[in-house]
Amino acid sequence: MKKIGNEMKQKYFFLLIFLLVGSVAYGQVKITASIDAKQILVKESFTWKLEVEGSDIMPNVRLGDIDKIALLSGPMQSSNYTIVNGKTSSKKTISYTFVAMEAGQVVFPAVDVNLGNTRYKTKPLRLEIVAARGSGAQQASASQTVYLRALPSKSSVYVGEPLTVRYKLYTKVGVYNYQVEKLPDAVGFWAEEIPQSAQPRLVSELIDGVRYNTAVLKTVMYYPTRSGELVIDPLKTELEIEVKSNQRSTRRFNDPFFNDPFFSGRRKATKDFLSNTIKINVKSLPEPRPYKFSGAVGNFQIRAGLDTNAVFANDAVGLSISLTGSGNFKSLQLPEPKLPDGIDIFKPERTENVSIQGMKHTGSKKSTYLLVPRIPGEILIDPIKFTYFDLKAQKYITRTSGKIKMSVYDAEGSQPVVTSGYSREEVELMQEDIRYIKSADTKFTRADTTSMGRTFWMLHILGLVALSGAFAWEYQSRRLEGNVDLRRRANAIKQTRKQIKKAEKLSEDSEELRALLHQCITGFIGARLNVSENTLDTSDFSELLNKHGIPQDIIDENRSFLEDLAMDRFAPGAVKRSASEWISATQELFQKLRRVL
Repeated sequence: MKKIGNEMKQKYFFLLIFLLVGSVAYGQVKITASIDAKQILVKESFTWKLEVEGSDIMPNVRLGDIDKIALLSGPMQSSNYTIVNGKTSSKKTISYTFVAMEAGQVVFPAVDVNLGNTRYKTKPLRLEIVAARGSGAQQASASQTVYLRALPSKSSVYVGEPLTVRYKLYTKVGVYNYQVEKLPDAVGFWAEEIPQSAQPRLVSELIDGVRYNTAVLKTVMYYPTRSGELVIDPLKTELEIEVKSNQRSTRRFNDPFFNDPFFSGRRKATKDFLSNTIKINVKSLPEPRPYKFSGAVGNFQIRAGLDTNAVFANDAVGLSISLTGSGNFKSLQLPEPKLPDGIDIFKPERTENVSIQGMKHTGSKKSTYLLVPRIPGEILIDPIKFTYFDLKAQKYITRTSGKIKMSVYDAEGSQPVVTSGYSREEVELMQEDIRYIKSADTKFTRADTTSMGRTFWMLHILGLVALSGAFAWEYQSRRLEGNVDLRRRANAIKQTRKQIKKAEKLSEDSEELRALLHQCITGFIGARLNVSENTLDTSDFSELLNKHGIPQDIIDENRSFLEDLAMDRFAPGAVKRSASEWISATQELFQKLRRVL
């Protein structure tokens, strides 16, 4: 009896431990509300879902009437219990399915969730409903079993304003697989596909009284690069679909009885489908455009600052310029600082963190320059300015960072101790400064000399020539080290040849090829004329070459080359020219520019 009593105590003990572990697991309650889409089309359905983790109580939720949407089904409830390594967890889910009724912004308010005597509150959620433009699904014939439609979010945009296109599949039969080889050609657009987190989700929709299963196969963001009526070609996709298998031709008896649908089977077949063509009206940005406007469209903020505001002369300091916001980030260049005399500046380190959120590019770009002030005193750097076109305000806005002050002290004076992000030794290594020769006392003794004839004098002459060359090389090296602009100009030809050789090793479909060839020409012009090529467009290069007296035929050839290269770079297929032809054209233009610059 005593043994049985001990066993019972052990069972109750383990049961108590299990309940305590379970209560701890359930005590950590986590509540999450979510929507399975951030942007949908009118008449498209979506699901609002509430998940409760760590509670054994089904949540009690009430959703009020919300404008622009209608309840399609729900609430749907589900429970899930798991035990992993002795730890018990539970998840309760409640979901509603809605259908979008009209375009606009929809806000799901914060929801109160009651779990026993405890009340929790979710965060509000936002959803954008857009109206399908152009040839939509409603224009399709009800007799079509499977078809594909391109549904743009807008039919009229500004240059640089993004629009999204959804390529949506409508089917009344089973679809087992799909394949899209490439995005459609879109001359005048720069395109980027929005990645999908999972396989396309099938949703049942009623189109003109006909029930279809629909799925969005691709979502692409297009940025127009020029104005006018532009065309996005159809998307081609290969679908593996379910078709009827007519067995009449395989039977020996020509009897109508055997053609009854009861005897008709099903099989899979692979077929190609094309979406509709889209026409977009692209408007030019308003005139007059501000000076230094580089084509930025969206909403941006500019910041600039030094890593220290006090530094010794000949020490280095970092200047950071960052641009944050949303818009056509991929085609933007950060403004460059305008520095007073007495400061050396080195090529910046560029970083970029841009992603697609809410059907637009958001993130930041940053340039970090290394500055080396040479003259002690108070230095004032002009504000960094950035101008963009704001789509909501429909006007140009200029952001400024404010003036930047820096105190430069004499390293040999009795000034306060200051530090920078870089030591003097690091700057010397970066600049490859002159290494000083230490003098030493040397004793010389007279030696007997003998005549060696012609060989003796030839050796002396060669030694003098070599010594003169060494002095000339040292003199030129010192000039280049003390003058960044002169060094850049001297290395322009070498740098351009190096870039062309690098381009020759790239493949035909390399995304880097066109950008590298563009940098070859613009970088060479910028280095030879001592300008910053990153802030100039094609027309600015033409004006710059014209001011320096370059022949008009070379100016026209350079303009045509840069325009065609930009077109082929941002709208593949617009210019029918292979990689080898582009490299040959680059070499030819480089030789012409080299003779006149």
